[in-house]
Amino acid sequence: MSRSRQAALLARHLAEVTGCTLKLGYDSGMQWNLDWTDGPLHEEMRAHLDAALAGHGYTEMRDREIRYWRSTSEQAWAARAIASRRKGTLAPAVADGAAYRRHLGVQPPRMGGQDPKHTHEYYALLSHVEELCETTAYPDRVDAPEDEPLVEQLLAAGTRRGPSGARTLSKYDMAEALLAAEQAPAEDQAPTLSVVRDPEEDR
Repeated sequence: MSRSRQAALLARHLAEVTGCTLKLGYDSGMQWNLDWTDGPLHEEMRAHLDAALAGHGYTEMRDREIRYWRSTSEQAWAARAIASRRKGTLAPAVADGAAYRRHLGVQPPRMGGQDPKHTHEYYALLSHVEELCETTAYPDRVDAPEDEPLVEQLLAAGTRRGPSGARTLSKYDMAEALLAAEQAPAEDQAPTLSVVRDPEEDR
Protein backbone atom coordinates (compact mmCIF):
# COMPACT_ATOMS: atom_id res chain seq x y z
CA MET A 1 0.00 0.00 0.00
CA SER A 2 1.35 3.43 -0.94
CA ARG A 3 2.35 5.93 1.73
CA SER A 4 -0.27 8.45 0.56
CA ARG A 5 -2.96 5.79 0.91
CA GLN A 6 -1.77 4.88 4.39
CA ALA A 7 -1.74 8.56 5.32
CA ALA A 8 -5.37 8.90 4.19
CA LEU A 9 -6.38 5.84 6.22
CA LEU A 10 -4.43 7.10 9.21
CA ALA A 11 -6.21 10.46 9.04
CA ARG A 12 -9.57 8.69 8.87
CA HIS A 13 -8.64 6.55 11.87
CA LEU A 14 -7.57 9.56 13.93
CA ALA A 15 -10.77 11.39 12.99
CA GLU A 16 -12.83 8.45 14.21
CA VAL A 17 -10.84 8.12 17.43
CA THR A 18 -10.89 11.84 18.29
CA GLY A 19 -14.27 12.77 16.84
CA CYS A 20 -12.90 15.84 15.09
CA THR A 21 -12.24 16.84 11.50
CA LEU A 22 -8.56 16.71 10.61
CA LYS A 23 -6.16 16.65 7.70
CA LEU A 24 -2.87 14.81 7.31
CA GLY A 25 -1.01 16.26 4.35
CA TYR A 26 2.44 15.98 2.85
CA ASP A 27 4.75 18.97 3.24
CA SER A 28 8.25 18.24 1.95
CA GLY A 29 11.04 15.70 2.46
CA MET A 30 10.14 13.56 5.46
CA GLN A 31 7.65 16.09 6.83
CA TRP A 32 3.88 15.78 7.02
CA ASN A 33 1.43 18.16 8.67
CA LEU A 34 -1.47 17.07 10.89
CA ASP A 35 -4.04 19.85 11.20
CA TRP A 36 -7.28 19.93 13.19
CA THR A 37 -9.67 22.40 14.79
CA ASP A 38 -10.61 22.23 18.49
CA GLY A 39 -10.56 18.56 19.49
CA PRO A 40 -7.77 17.06 21.63
CA LEU A 41 -4.64 18.84 22.82
CA HIS A 42 -1.32 18.24 21.08
CA GLU A 43 -0.13 15.67 23.58
CA GLU A 44 -3.42 13.79 23.37
CA MET A 45 -3.32 13.71 19.57
CA ARG A 46 0.31 12.57 19.73
CA ALA A 47 -0.72 9.67 21.98
CA HIS A 48 -3.45 8.65 19.51
CA LEU A 49 -0.95 8.84 16.66
CA ASP A 50 1.71 6.83 18.50
CA ALA A 51 -0.84 4.14 19.31
CA ALA A 52 -1.90 3.92 15.67
CA LEU A 53 1.68 3.77 14.36
CA ALA A 54 2.51 1.01 16.83
CA GLY A 55 0.13 -1.29 14.94
CA HIS A 56 0.66 -2.92 11.57
CA GLY A 57 -1.62 -0.76 9.47
CA TYR A 58 0.52 2.34 8.93
CA THR A 59 4.11 1.09 8.71
CA GLU A 60 4.98 3.47 5.85
CA MET A 61 4.27 6.45 8.12
CA ARG A 62 6.41 5.37 11.08
CA ASP A 63 9.60 7.10 9.95
CA ARG A 64 7.87 10.32 8.85
CA GLU A 65 8.19 13.59 10.79
CA ILE A 66 4.63 14.65 11.58
CA ARG A 67 4.12 18.20 12.76
CA TYR A 68 1.02 19.22 14.71
CA TRP A 69 -1.13 22.28 14.05
CA ARG A 70 -4.23 22.82 16.19
CA SER A 71 -6.53 25.78 15.66
CA THR A 72 -9.60 26.83 17.61
CA SER A 73 -12.97 28.02 16.39
CA GLU A 74 -15.13 30.98 17.37
CA GLN A 75 -17.49 28.45 18.98
CA ALA A 76 -14.59 27.40 21.21
CA TRP A 77 -13.85 31.04 22.08
CA ALA A 78 -17.46 31.61 23.11
CA ALA A 79 -17.69 28.38 25.11
CA ARG A 80 -14.47 29.07 27.04
CA ALA A 81 -15.42 32.69 27.73
CA ILE A 82 -18.86 31.81 29.09
CA ALA A 83 -17.48 28.93 31.17
CA SER A 84 -14.90 31.26 32.71
CA ARG A 85 -17.61 33.83 33.38
CA ARG A 86 -19.78 31.24 35.16
CA LYS A 87 -16.86 30.02 37.27
CA GLY A 88 -16.04 33.55 38.37
CA THR A 89 -12.56 33.54 36.87
CA LEU A 90 -13.20 35.91 33.96
CA ALA A 91 -13.44 39.24 35.78
CA PRO A 92 -10.33 38.66 37.99
CA ALA A 93 -8.30 37.51 34.97
CA VAL A 94 -9.29 40.59 33.00
CA ALA A 95 -8.53 42.91 35.91
CA ASP A 96 -5.15 41.28 36.56
CA GLY A 97 -4.25 41.22 32.87
CA ALA A 98 -5.16 44.88 32.40
CA ALA A 99 -3.21 45.89 35.49
CA TYR A 100 -0.17 43.98 34.25
CA ARG A 101 -0.35 45.67 30.84
CA ARG A 102 -0.50 49.07 32.52
CA HIS A 103 2.43 48.14 34.77
CA LEU A 104 4.50 47.24 31.72
CA GLY A 105 3.54 50.48 30.02
CA VAL A 106 1.94 48.70 27.08
CA GLN A 107 0.05 51.16 24.89
CA PRO A 108 -3.14 50.06 23.09
CA PRO A 109 -2.83 50.36 19.29
CA ARG A 110 -3.80 53.68 17.72
CA MET A 111 -5.44 53.84 14.31
CA GLY A 112 -4.53 56.86 12.18
CA GLY A 113 -3.28 58.81 15.17
CA GLN A 114 -6.66 58.62 16.90
CA ASP A 115 -7.22 57.55 20.48
CA PRO A 116 -7.17 53.78 21.00
CA LYS A 117 -10.53 52.16 20.31
CA HIS A 118 -10.01 49.41 22.87
CA THR A 119 -8.90 49.38 26.49
CA HIS A 120 -6.38 47.25 28.34
CA GLU A 121 -9.32 45.23 29.66
CA TYR A 122 -10.31 44.32 26.10
CA TYR A 123 -6.87 42.95 25.26
CA ALA A 124 -6.62 41.19 28.63
CA LEU A 125 -9.95 39.50 27.91
CA LEU A 126 -8.78 38.31 24.51
CA SER A 127 -5.55 36.97 25.97
CA HIS A 128 -7.29 35.14 28.82
CA VAL A 129 -9.85 33.39 26.63
CA GLU A 130 -7.29 32.49 23.96
CA GLU A 131 -5.13 30.86 26.64
CA LEU A 132 -8.16 28.86 27.81
CA CYS A 133 -8.77 27.71 24.24
CA GLU A 134 -5.16 26.64 23.83
CA THR A 135 -5.03 24.67 27.09
CA THR A 136 -8.45 22.98 26.97
CA ALA A 137 -9.22 19.76 25.14
CA TYR A 138 -12.34 20.03 22.97
CA PRO A 139 -12.74 23.72 23.89
CA ASP A 140 -15.80 24.10 21.65
CA ARG A 141 -17.89 21.85 23.90
CA VAL A 142 -20.18 23.67 26.31
CA ASP A 143 -19.31 22.78 29.90
CA ALA A 144 -22.72 23.12 31.52
CA PRO A 145 -26.35 23.26 30.32
CA GLU A 146 -26.76 26.76 31.72
CA ASP A 147 -23.93 27.96 29.50
CA GLU A 148 -25.70 27.04 26.26
CA PRO A 149 -28.05 30.04 25.91
CA LEU A 150 -25.26 32.48 26.79
CA VAL A 151 -22.89 30.88 24.29
CA GLU A 152 -25.58 31.28 21.63
CA GLN A 153 -26.08 34.92 22.63
CA LEU A 154 -22.36 35.59 22.49
CA LEU A 155 -22.04 33.99 19.06
CA ALA A 156 -24.97 36.10 17.85
CA ALA A 157 -23.33 39.23 19.29
CA GLY A 158 -20.15 38.42 17.39
CA THR A 159 -21.94 38.05 14.07
CA ARG A 160 -22.30 40.95 11.69
CA ARG A 161 -23.49 41.38 8.13
CA GLY A 162 -21.15 43.03 5.66
CA PRO A 163 -21.92 45.22 2.64
CA SER A 164 -22.28 42.13 0.42
CA GLY A 165 -24.81 40.60 2.78
CA ALA A 166 -22.42 37.88 3.94
CA ARG A 167 -22.31 37.26 7.68
CA THR A 168 -19.03 37.01 9.55
CA LEU A 169 -18.33 35.85 13.09
CA SER A 170 -15.50 37.44 15.04
CA LYS A 171 -14.02 36.82 18.46
CA TYR A 172 -13.18 40.52 18.54
CA ASP A 173 -16.85 41.49 18.39
CA MET A 174 -17.60 38.82 20.98
CA ALA A 175 -14.95 40.32 23.24
CA GLU A 176 -16.59 43.74 22.95
CA ALA A 177 -20.00 42.30 23.82
CA LEU A 178 -18.72 40.30 26.76
CA LEU A 179 -16.73 43.20 28.17
CA ALA A 180 -19.77 45.47 27.90
CA ALA A 181 -21.86 42.90 29.77
CA GLU A 182 -19.22 42.53 32.48
CA GLN A 183 -19.04 46.29 32.97
CA ALA A 184 -22.82 46.89 32.97
CA PRO A 185 -24.09 48.29 36.31
CA ALA A 186 -25.57 45.34 38.20
CA GLU A 187 -28.46 47.31 39.75
CA ASP A 188 -29.36 49.81 37.05
CA GLN A 189 -28.82 47.74 33.91
CA ALA A 190 -29.06 44.02 33.28
CA PRO A 191 -25.95 42.60 31.59
CA THR A 192 -26.62 41.85 27.95
CA LEU A 193 -24.44 40.03 25.44
CA SER A 194 -24.97 42.36 22.52
CA VAL A 195 -22.97 44.89 20.56
CA VAL A 196 -24.30 48.36 19.81
CA ARG A 197 -23.25 49.22 16.25
CA ASP A 198 -23.85 51.90 13.69
CA PRO A 199 -27.05 50.83 11.84
CA GLU A 200 -25.24 51.56 8.57
CA GLU A 201 -22.98 48.55 9.19
CA ASP A 202 -25.84 46.07 8.79
CA ARG A 203 -27.40 47.61 5.69
